Amino acid sequence: MAPISDAVFLRRNNQIQDAIDGQNLKQALQLIEKRMKKGEDTRFLKAWKAHVLWRHADEAHHKRGIAETLELCNAEPPTTDIDTLDLLFKTLQKIEGQDATRSNLWERAAKAQPQDLEIQGRWFTYAFESNDWKSAQKAAMSLQKNFPRDRKYYFWAIFLSHLIATDARSSETDRKLFGTLAYRMISKAAADVPENPQQTSPPRAIQSSEELRLLIKIYEAQGMNSEVVKILDSDNLGLKSRVVQSDNAFLGFKASNLVAAQMWEEGIAFVKNLYAISNDEERLKALREIDDWSIWSVLVSATKNAKTPGVAANSEKFAEEFSRLMPKSRNAALARLDIIVCGIQSGETAAGTLIPACKEYIDNHIHKLYAFNDIRRIVGPNKDHLSTLLDYINQHHASAGKGNVSKINALKLDYCLNISGSEHRPSADAIEGFVARCLELYGASFKEGQSKKETSKAASSTIESQPIDDLCILAAMSLLQPTEPHETHETEIQVSKTSLIRSAAVLDHLCRNSPHNYEALLLLVRIYLLLGAGSLALSTFSKLSVKQIQFDSVAHILFTRLSTVHPHSAPPVEGAEYKDFDPLSAFVQGLNFFRNSEVNTMRFRTAGLEEGAYVNTEEIIELRRRLSNSINRRMYALDVRRTQRLAGGDPMGRYDDLARDSTPVVDSRKFGAFMSCEFVNKPIFEERVRLGPLPRNNWLASARITDQLFSTLKGIALQKPLTPDADLPSLEMLSVTDTERDQTSAEKETSLVHVKLLKVALFMAGSKLITSDQVEAALSQVEEYLGLKKLELTMNEKSSSSLLSSTTLCVGSENVVAPTWEYFHKSYTLLETLKALWQLVTLATKKGGKKLPKERLEKLSALVPELFEVVRSNARALKQRISASGVLSSLIDLVTQGDQSTRTEKAHQSTFEATLDSSCIELFCGSLMESWEEALDGVLLVKL
Repeated sequence: MAPISDAVFLRRNNQIQDAIDGQNLKQALQLIEKRMKKGEDTRFLKAWKAHVLWRHADEAHHKRGIAETLELCNAEPPTTDIDTLDLLFKTLQKIEGQDATRSNLWERAAKAQPQDLEIQGRWFTYAFESNDWKSAQKAAMSLQKNFPRDRKYYFWAIFLSHLIATDARSSETDRKLFGTLAYRMISKAAADVPENPQQTSPPRAIQSSEELRLLIKIYEAQGMNSEVVKILDSDNLGLKSRVVQSDNAFLGFKASNLVAAQMWEEGIAFVKNLYAISNDEERLKALREIDDWSIWSVLVSATKNAKTPGVAANSEKFAEEFSRLMPKSRNAALARLDIIVCGIQSGETAAGTLIPACKEYIDNHIHKLYAFNDIRRIVGPNKDHLSTLLDYINQHHASAGKGNVSKINALKLDYCLNISGSEHRPSADAIEGFVARCLELYGASFKEGQSKKETSKAASSTIESQPIDDLCILAAMSLLQPTEPHETHETEIQVSKTSLIRSAAVLDHLCRNSPHNYEALLLLVRIYLLLGAGSLALSTFSKLSVKQIQFDSVAHILFTRLSTVHPHSAPPVEGAEYKDFDPLSAFVQGLNFFRNSEVNTMRFRTAGLEEGAYVNTEEIIELRRRLSNSINRRMYALDVRRTQRLAGGDPMGRYDDLARDSTPVVDSRKFGAFMSCEFVNKPIFEERVRLGPLPRNNWLASARITDQLFSTLKGIALQKPLTPDADLPSLEMLSVTDTERDQTSAEKETSLVHVKLLKVALFMAGSKLITSDQVEAALSQVEEYLGLKKLELTMNEKSSSSLLSSTTLCVGSENVVAPTWEYFHKSYTLLETLKALWQLVTLATKKGGKKLPKERLEKLSALVPELFEVVRSNARALKQRISASGVLSSLIDLVTQGDQSTRTEKAHQSTFEATLDSSCIELFCGSLMESWEEALDGVLLVKL
């Protein structure tokens, strides 16, 4: 056969590709076979033919395509043509259970062509991008063997060996084997570094700080912490070596490994030598640059664990002398206090030395906001010490003219000791008095700051957060002190519902003056959600300008249970994005972050490997694993589908697989952005302003059951029943256990009902695992549940119901009530159950499929619409009360005067009125009422 020119070859290939792109697989197959019959019988065309057959809808063609692909992968001699390899690999990527074949495809090609860098490189790249560390390690070893002049391949082999050794998926044998290999290879690279910096290093010797970081990571993973210390003390790789180049990060590496190796005497010597005191100005400047808690903490740990007599006194003396020379060093001051505490516990130090040392710390640091947390950590458990220090601050630092930060720290200590730390719940007057003090100081300080800005020529146009903002947050936290446990919920701490409105008003006032205060905005989001004002929560959350990664760590503050509090879009806001008023868009934005992160982290880790940033690359790999398996990602996927079911819109089918995923999750949720001034050993403040228990595995399992219920019903409606019993989930896995208290009472009830409904739906879909008796029992229990809900929602002559009385708050009078998150949460969880049940009943009444008991169907057909209308009547009654005359004035009075059922001093009321602008209070109360009405409209928009 005459050779084919490149132009002709390309034209023929384009004809086949055009047919494939146009979904004309029959034509593509004919074009390929025509070329093969004419003598162009190459592996490339065979691979292409197998690929087209695999894509065919016909099952016989599809299976034939798989068989021919696998035959080509195992053919002898191995395929070495790059285009053919790429085509085979592309097909294998879509075939489940062929991970080993994909790896072997490139490995066989690489062994057949050891000097072909492109094949070797593709093998490594594909394995690395697929997280197949063992295959990538083989490829790296092959690269470093066949291309020894390129030193990076040697370190790639070390790095991949380390990844296998630290991968939880690896067997114990592989961890030991590859861990030892990585240790030996990196040790060889370290040993090759010449002691004389003037000498040229061998190619495979460690030459950069990044490679030395890799050595430290490998040694730490192997438990060789003392060897890390030894290396960092050496001439060729030590802290003063050419490789380290005075990078202060290695001081921290040495410090952590001294502690891990329990080298206490060496640790004390290391800190004392590093922080050797000198009056030389250059030396003092250098000390300030390396003043780090990670190093001072070595002195604390070593003093605590060392057995040498007098070590506590010597260490305390050293820290004291350093503090006197550098009084601004917070780290040295804290180390001294910690060492004194250690000495007191061991009996080496007199107990009376702690308070004088704390007073010295206060004298030097009370003008910084961090001082409160430091004092609480050191003496927090001892109320007498805390009281003594509070008195000292008030007498010597919080007096007039001494600065606001000292006063703020004093108020935080006061809150910690007398509000949070009180053995009995503080009285309403005590709380009101404390709140008034916070607001008085805030008002006076704010006016003082405004007057200074007016006189200043360079007044800032953007109001940033400032220390006095903490006063308003502290006031809001005080208002949200827990009430006594409810009689029927003895273990649950309740927060006064009316206090939520007052605390929200205080924070709203703060955010008007300091619109960028992150802590205030975050707390305001949570309080708006608790009040059932979902549209205000969404718009407030948008002001946080959440960074991408915070969708995994912080965004759960908004998204947790949002689908059952505010699933519907609020009216569009001019100039705002959809995510600012439409929860469906907000969820999609969060899920888009996780999707994009897979692409971005892959790109970053590949670039990091090329640049030799091995430790950073490992961190990106771990970040990708966490994001891929994030509990937030699963929750958002399940909740966005629930939101769509309740509010309508895009069916969200693209999240099917994610919603069904039941593999273990990674929890990276953070709560540290909330201020917490609680007494030591008391729950953090954020815990008492949550929307129910924190969702975990049990919540996920229940949400998957609900999602599967609707998916099964949809399959039946499309006449695509789940007939093969092998494809049905194990019914044993559908029961919801009580091992984790991570669900609300409404979620527990509905999840149990949804298990019953799912069994019925599976029976209708053709499952042979469910019997008629089980279906009868399940429907009977569902009917009983609906009967109880009907009693709970039926309104009396006062236009109220058990649901309304337990999930609303009174504003001014008993007849003026407003919803809370619990009202919406219980309403929407019930509405979702009614929607599922109505779909099931509707499908069951149609012809075809297994029949359900006729009597049960008739009862449910009548009961579901009736209960649905009762839910709507509750919402209408509540909306009527909110829109009644006098509600706005009642809300305003509530903000300024508090709950009139408790006695409140008139002076405290005047403080609220003086600090919070009356027009702003009116705007706040009006927006709250508007948000409630929007939320209730959402309940009325739900359709069966």
